[in-house]
Amino acid sequence: MTLFDNRFFLRCSLFIMLALLSERSLLFSQINFDTSYSANQLVDKVLMGQGVRAGNIKYSGNRLAIAAFQTDSAVLGIRRGIILSTGSIFNANGPNTSPFITTKFTNSNIKKGQNSDRDLNRISKSITYDIASLEFDFIPFNNRISFIYVFGSEEYSEYVGSRFNDVFAFIINGEKLHNQNLAVIPKTILPVTINTINEKQNSRYFIDNDYFKKVVLNKVVPGQKTTSEEDEKFNNQYEINKRKRKKLNRSRLNTLQYDGLTTVMLASCYVIPYKKYHMKIAIGDVGDSQYDSGVFLEGGSFSSDKDRLQPRFKEYLNLSNTLNFDSIFGLKNSLTKAQKDSAAKEEAEYELYTLTDVNFDFDSYVIPDSSKKELDALAEYLKNHRNYHCDLYGYTDNLGTRNYNQPLSEKRALEVREYLISKNIEPLRLDISGHNYENPVADNNDERGRAKNRRVEIVLIEE
Repeated sequence: MTLFDNRFFLRCSLFIMLALLSERSLLFSQINFDTSYSANQLVDKVLMGQGVRAGNIKYSGNRLAIAAFQTDSAVLGIRRGIILSTGSIFNANGPNTSPFITTKFTNSNIKKGQNSDRDLNRISKSITYDIASLEFDFIPFNNRISFIYVFGSEEYSEYVGSRFNDVFAFIINGEKLHNQNLAVIPKTILPVTINTINEKQNSRYFIDNDYFKKVVLNKVVPGQKTTSEEDEKFNNQYEINKRKRKKLNRSRLNTLQYDGLTTVMLASCYVIPYKKYHMKIAIGDVGDSQYDSGVFLEGGSFSSDKDRLQPRFKEYLNLSNTLNFDSIFGLKNSLTKAQKDSAAKEEAEYELYTLTDVNFDFDSYVIPDSSKKELDALAEYLKNHRNYHCDLYGYTDNLGTRNYNQPLSEKRALEVREYLISKNIEPLRLDISGHNYENPVADNNDERGRAKNRRVEIVLIEE
């Protein structure tokens, strides 16, 4: 063998080794999660960047719903940061082998209000579950704050356009800002959700990671058996679109479980330098507690910069070295006891009325007398709170066919609407929809569970 042949052989061998290593990295690429970080460490050491200081940091939610993450892969467009999820963060890891991955943190035996978030309810116009919420105060040193994120979900693409529209929000409060959501589509006030960013709506911000087809659009309680032949046919199986799978990014399929995600998005707003602001980063399942969604926040991206293009911009001094941050973040809430008591009462009333269910007898849409007192109280609440309207969602148990149960679920919602109209609530404030035996709140295998599922959910929506 000549010297040329040896060199050619070595080059070929090296090429084959690199190709095999590349193939191996594609097959075994993973997102590394670290749940050992405290909320303070996640904000201070991971999320915070230049020109900002944070304090009063707190997290509420399941411990497995938040973590630091890092990945060598560029599939997200973000290599390190924080993830908040409506299920176990480990479910976000690929490969994407199933259209439905979920962790149900919500305990159905606990009052729903303890698992819900009022801000997310308002944005999604529904009830939210499995909330993960990270909150903190911060001081910006400049007039504009921004940070980078990516949203992904297992709700894609089957539930686009439905009420199962998982939501997250970046709510900022402070000087000249009140409950402003920064998680919006650029140049709009539309929140980023599966219904606003998908392959048809605002598709330039959407990345498809889904190759499954003929997936059942029926969310069921784990272990529940269905009686419909259609449901039984597809309940535990799904077909694969092989042609579509070949077109998708292979590295992303092997790294990420979510069936769809957004491109890298920027959240930003103008602020007043050296004033204290409050940030709430929250995510929740909408309409039920099933099928996970997650938001990835880029590490070091929460920062402030000087933007001279701000309307009526005025130059300002750098005071960052003169402020006593311990004193600023240690300031007590200035609300009086009477104001706190009033706010607590308002919150309790909201949870009471927004989470009322009206249950029905089998094959009936007649409102039981036991529910009429609650509806009377709800009507009075609506009269005194003109900034609310009601969404009424009708449901059935799983006995009978889908074609029979669909109009029954609609009649139940309509009956509740007519009762509230009879109590002088304006029809335009009452919206109805029927959802058959989808989204059960209890197991349909026994009568006790079926009785809970024969219901109308009442959701108060704050305008």
